[in-house]
Amino acid sequence: MSLKEQIISILFSIIYGIVIYFIYRKTYNLIHYYKKIYAIFNSFLFTIDVILIYFIIFLNINDGIINYIFIIITFLTFLVLNKIYLQKKCKTMSNRL
Repeated sequence: MSLKEQIISILFSIIYGIVIYFIYRKTYNLIHYYKKIYAIFNSFLFTIDVILIYFIIFLNINDGIINYIFIIITFLTFLVLNKIYLQKKCKTMSNRL
């Protein structure tokens, strides 16, 4: 894998983590607040969709070569954004009390 492909892959992983975070925030109610069987089904479908889209795009970027670093970068981007959002939410909730 060339250096150009690695840089594109890292940038894509960061951007994909951000996009998945925003999609997750918008669909949070569908995933968590309905009946248990629907929540499990929706979570499963959301996860499968996210993974398939990720692999299809990587297939186009660098012939499907996925390094574990790219997956870690995507996951950490999602977690950091989620933590920042939760901290803001908790801060506004404590200000209301």
